[in-house]
Amino acid sequence: MAHFINPFVDFGFKYIFGREESKIFLIDFLNQLLRNEPNFSEIVDLEYLDKEQSRSDRHERGIIYDIHCRTSNGKRFIVEMQNQGQPYFFDRIIYYSSRGVVEQGRVGADWEFDYLPVYCVSFMNFVLKGYEDQFRIDVGLCNLKTGQLFTDKQRYIFIQTPLFDKKNPEDCKTGFDKWMYNIINMPTMDTIAFTEEKYLFDKLAKVTSYASLSREEKRAYDADLKAYRDIRGQLKYSRMEGIEEGRKEGRVEGRKEGRQEGRQEEKISLAKALAEKGMSAEFIADVVKLTVDNVRQIIDNKK
Repeated sequence: MAHFINPFVDFGFKYIFGREESKIFLIDFLNQLLRNEPNFSEIVDLEYLDKEQSRSDRHERGIIYDIHCRTSNGKRFIVEMQNQGQPYFFDRIIYYSSRGVVEQGRVGADWEFDYLPVYCVSFMNFVLKGYEDQFRIDVGLCNLKTGQLFTDKQRYIFIQTPLFDKKNPEDCKTGFDKWMYNIINMPTMDTIAFTEEKYLFDKLAKVTSYASLSREEKRAYDADLKAYRDIRGQLKYSRMEGIEEGRKEGRVEGRKEGRQEGRQEEKISLAKALAEKGMSAEFIADVVKLTVDNVRQIIDNKK
């Protein structure tokens, strides 16, 4: 058992950043993340908001954020941990964050669209094709001719954690580097780095120690950790199976079919793992990009 909880696991990520007791970690992380932004204004406090965004009608998808909060200086943040890529990944994130804008709408002529800025910060435990050279991807609405920021009302920051290149603590120069070093290495660390120079990391070490969890918290974390490991293993196996199938065929078409079969098996395995964890068919369908009926059939066949 690792000394510290794994922040890439759902329980671990929300335990570190999504609780009232540990919001000082999220405040400091966001301040370090945004410190070089134009017109940066330090976050001094934040309020956690409802993570579930309801549907305006029964045909729309519901949305559940990992973390949804509002800062005292008037910005909303959606902070998520993504452990695998999906088709239309950027589109999905934009859709999710746009709901954070729409939810601020008010009925009546008095409301003049003065909504609060929405920032979407996405930790990605994978690398997107075409962005293999960018650890951090900053996206905003800007003037295409001049590159000047048009508005800060919608911002997207994607952090591709496999591309973090600071191998040792002494390589980390900024507060953001130090946060990322600890987050990425926490699953294998014996001690949290930088505790002597920053009290917050000393507190992080105490809070994230597996031994400090209650019995109920350990049960919840262990279940999440098992599901995380199972899913990662299944994804790796499915990818290898698809590649091997393509190699056996020895033809371009055969490779395509192998990859498609591998992806389908990957979806089915992931759906089963999420079902075992008690996730709803609707939630699973949204994650694995299958229809709700297909997911229910997978769950029924598994029983």
